[in-house]
This record gives sequence, structure tokens and C-alpha cells, in this order.
Amino acid sequence: MDHFEFILIITSVIYALAVAQILAGVSRIAQSTSTIKLFPPHTIWVLNLFVFIFLIWWASWEFRAVQWTFPQYAYMLVAPTLLFFACSLLVPTELAGAEVRMEEHFFRIRRPLFVSYFLAALAASVDGNLLADEALWHEGRYGHVTLLAAAAWGYFTAGRRAHYLIALASLLAIAFIVVTRFWLPR
Repeated sequence: MDHFEFILIITSVIYALAVAQILAGVSRIAQSTSTIKLFPPHTIWVLNLFVFIFLIWWASWEFRAVQWTFPQYAYMLVAPTLLFFACSLLVPTELAGAEVRMEEHFFRIRRPLFVSYFLAALAASVDGNLLADEALWHEGRYGHVTLLAAAAWGYFTAGRRAHYLIALASLLAIAFIVVTRFWLPR
């Protein structure tokens, strides 16, 4: 086993645990006997995190030729760890009461969610620059900048309408990154 395989295993485990947080949370919501009042921005963020994790996981393959050092290994743990934290915040563990309002939950965890998401997106945005020979600016950067701006906006605003736009902008940015990075010819 080489260094890349070793690093990919531990990051894969952390990403898998993050996805498990989302899937277990959605399953708890589906099985709950409480009345669940969904909040569309929250639902979109569940989807955003789910897709973003797989996007970063897939992009990790590009680092297979890196001559790994311990600081690089430590850096590779930043995004999965922060995304695990974000996923564990996003879907509530307790669904007690006659009615569970996802909007209240979302606004209660909003700030730590957006801080962890911002830092994870930042780490994922510059990993190619720090670990490989990726150009400082490329067409995918528009998506990265949109994700970072949306996360910052989400942290600073408590407006209900704004969070609809933030969630949708993030979803579109992730779709843009997927298309420009993985579907368009290079």
C-alpha cells in the first residue's frame, strides 16, 4: 500500500461517516411519529452536503501522484472532518415533540454550519494548488467563489428569503463545478 492509498482510506472513512450522518438523519425524519415541518433551504442543504462530499471524494483521485508528507496528509483531513461536523449539525438527532420545525433547527445551527462549510469549501478549493499543480484560477473557480460567498452570506444573514437564495446558489455552484471539472473536455 502506498501513501496515497493509505490517505485515501482514512479520508474515505471520514467522508463515509459524514454521509452516514445525513442518511441516518433523513431516515430518522422519515420514521418519526412527530409532525415534521420541512424548511426547503434546510432540505437543499442536506442535498448540497451529500453531493459536495461525493464531489470532493471523487476529486481526491487527482492526488494519486503526490509525494506525500505528513503536513499534506494532515491537510487532506481538514475538509472531511469539517464536512462531517457540518453533516452532524444539519440533521437533528432528537425529533421529540408533537411537531418538529426544521426551520427552527436550521437557524439554531446556522452559524456553526456555515463556518464549517466555508472552511471545508475553502480547503477543497485550494487543495489542487497546495498539493498538485493546479492553476490558481480556472473555470471551476467561479463555482468555488460562489460556494464561499454563499457560506459567508449564510453566516451573516438570518433572513428567511435570503436562505432560499443561498441554498439554491450553492446547489447551482456545485452543479457548475461538476460540469466544468468533470464533464467538459480539458
